[in-house]
Amino acid sequence: MPITDDELARMSPSERADLARRLAVLIPAPRAGERTRRRFVVVVVTAALFLIPWVAVLAWTLPPRYLAGHWRATWVGFDLVLAAALAATAWAAARRRQVLLLTAVVSATLLVCDAWFDLMTAAGPDHWVSLGTALLVELPLAAWLLYVAHHLIRLSLRRMLTLSGQSFTDLPLWRMPLFGVPPRHRR
Repeated sequence: MPITDDELARMSPSERADLARRLAVLIPAPRAGERTRRRFVVVVVTAALFLIPWVAVLAWTLPPRYLAGHWRATWVGFDLVLAAALAATAWAAARRRQVLLLTAVVSATLLVCDAWFDLMTAAGPDHWVSLGTALLVELPLAAWLLYVAHHLIRLSLRRMLTLSGQSFTDLPLWRMPLFGVPPRHRR
């Protein structure tokens, strides 16, 4: 027999935590396992290590100037993708959806990339416009979006841990373990 919202509202915090713990036991652990995690780490580390010599090759071989083909399509396309990411972020925020965490990070990343490429490709008076836009609009908006995503992740973790009867430790995100993924087995 399902629990109604009224019954849930009448429960004490400790009773809700006990219910959450009992329900969590019923949810099966993911089957991805240690091998999948290791494979993921190896692929990402390999990609990062591959980029080191690639950057050196580019720094050595690329000409200092290059006439780009499809210049207009490149910038218009990039700005359309940025606008779509910002629109998705606004939609997710208005609807209070978890996907906001992803869209905010994607939008912030695109804003930083836009600022970088605007600054690196601008010349003459356009350089000052790009610098002003980067410092006054793109980078502050990117920082704010990252702050919001970080804040919402911590808020969600605090709520989840509290509801499950665990205590929230104020660890930085980079030290906090993944939730829903079994801990690694020590050898």
